[in-house]
Amino acid sequence: MLNGVGVHQELGREVFIGALFSESLSNDAGTLLRNSQPMRMELKIVAPEGITARRFSRLWIEGLAVNSKADELMAQADNTVLFDNMFKGRLQKDDHVVIASAPGAGISVNLNNIELGKIEDESFFYMLLATWIGNVPLSSDYRDSLLKVGDVDAGLRGRFAAIAPAANRAAEINAWNNKLPAVEPIAAAQAPAEVPKLDAPAIDKPKLDIPLPVAQKSSVSKSSAAPIIAQVASSAPAAAAPVSTPVAEEEEDEGPALTAQTLLARQFYVSDSIKKIRTKTKYPQRALDRNQAGNVRVAVVVDRDGNLISSSIIESSQYDLLNREALEAIKRSAPFPALPEAISGTRFEFSVPMRWALP
Repeated sequence: MLNGVGVHQELGREVFIGALFSESLSNDAGTLLRNSQPMRMELKIVAPEGITARRFSRLWIEGLAVNSKADELMAQADNTVLFDNMFKGRLQKDDHVVIASAPGAGISVNLNNIELGKIEDESFFYMLLATWIGNVPLSSDYRDSLLKVGDVDAGLRGRFAAIAPAANRAAEINAWNNKLPAVEPIAAAQAPAEVPKLDAPAIDKPKLDIPLPVAQKSSVSKSSAAPIIAQVASSAPAAAAPVSTPVAEEEEDEGPALTAQTLLARQFYVSDSIKKIRTKTKYPQRALDRNQAGNVRVAVVVDRDGNLISSSIIESSQYDLLNREALEAIKRSAPFPALPEAISGTRFEFSVPMRWALP
């Protein structure tokens, strides 16, 4: 049954419409993530330019990094690489991705009714689902839209149902299955010498209701800086929020296929960098005084030495104070750690979800 439908946006533009189906409906994310039952995640691309394979991959990799524990990332590295390698080209407008799981039957991944592959371990499905409805989702509005217990806006439901993939895509997608690379075993992958923990650092600060990655909470107070990293909500763009486009998409299409080693290096780098940013993020006093709360997601680009190249807002809050603080927190956190050898390229981009919640 349809549990909910939501629209994922970046830079104020719609990227895809997602739907969550489950055997039993619930408005509680924890219940859906714990119960073993037939479930299905579907998404339909609505961005006119589509979405590159690299950008699509990064959505999942970053979501897994901030919603999973280090041992879970290690255990599922092979399956993450297998999943990532199923998508070999740009997803086009109206493409329809289906990720389905059933107890005892594993996970099937389909694009426009063409099977891209299967993953035997159904627990990997719930890690993917956590990127949508977990502690740090794509946005809190997107998560809330998927937890409607079937009470979905009729217009959005009809719009989702009406999207159909182009007929001429079948041959191109079938060709992907002929060039899937072999997956490097996890035993051959070397994790960083010191695996950064995903838990929030202990900071003696006053309380705010700020959910943190890996189901952690941090106590902070209204009188001092708050470590802010958690779920992201889409909201009305701020009037003067500094917004710019992330790394050009044409540069994202190229690059070597992920291996377990490079995947883990990316995920641990993201989680370690976000942990550092969290300790540098403050709750602006004027925002507190005005009862301003909200969510911001920032794209960060660093060079191989960890120097900050650029930072830009992907999703803004309605308050300029919070938008400015998000960018200032990134600047205060620089430089970041140098990129490990396992991460190739002259620069690396990741996104940072940030949330300010009133006491």
